[in-house]
Amino acid sequence: MRKRQNRSERGATIVESLLCILLLCLLFFGLMQIFQWTMAKMLAEYSSFYAAKAYSLGYSYSIIQRAARVAITGASGKDISNIPTAAPFTRENLSAAAEEYMNYSRYGPRGINFEYWEPDNITSDTPLVRVGYSNDSSSRTVTGAVSIRNMPLLSENLNWFVGGATEADIPAGEARAFNHASLYLESN
Repeated sequence: MRKRQNRSERGATIVESLLCILLLCLLFFGLMQIFQWTMAKMLAEYSSFYAAKAYSLGYSYSIIQRAARVAITGASGKDISNIPTAAPFTRENLSAAAEEYMNYSRYGPRGINFEYWEPDNITSDTPLVRVGYSNDSSSRTVTGAVSIRNMPLLSENLNWFVGGATEADIPAGEARAFNHASLYLESN
């Protein structure tokens, strides 16, 4: 014969189940946050490779910025571009709008723009993608470095889990490349 549970045993089972579900949700969202940080770090390293590559080939600063920013687009926040499309939709109008949209070197209302690239109101808490590079003439190498400052958490409701932080700095990805430009371009 089956033994019937009394009410206190059923209540204890429900409480234990809720605690296990809470613990599993906390673990799941913690892993999601770690995945987001890891992905941003990988994109920063990938982007730094493109910055170093562009610099080593002798491109201008705006092209280096564009190459690095295109590579880190996946971790750059929301697309806040405001590209007007011309109505009526003719081939010429659409190609002009697409050409405007793909102009990565301009910011603001007439070019592609992401939330962390060049915010209008930069404060100490503003998320920002930083692109840098340096040249070591003695070893003929260049180094590209890309980092994200103040990248927000997935959910600010769980910030007690990470010590009350609402954002994190993604360390700079660094890449080195041989400076090919020194072989064929004159230095100033």
